[in-house]
Amino acid sequence: MKKFDDFMNRLRSVLLKSAESMGLIIVVLIMIYLLLGEASGPIVIGVVANVSLFVSAVTPQALIGAALIIGVIYYYRDK
Repeated sequence: MKKFDDFMNRLRSVLLKSAESMGLIIVVLIMIYLLLGEASGPIVIGVVANVSLFVSAVTPQALIGAALIIGVIYYYRDK
């Protein structure tokens, strides 16, 4: 059981690092778009278009629901 726990902890660490890296890449691409505008290239423009579509699709009710779920998770994790 100890090996499985170690494996799961390493897997979680790798997944968190990769999610952080992807988030950083998205932020960098948005910054490039803000600096260069339409001349930044099709990949950067595509990423910015997808991010803007995602942001426009998320409603305030969905944000409140996600915040409640995260709050419940942290509440029970502390116990």
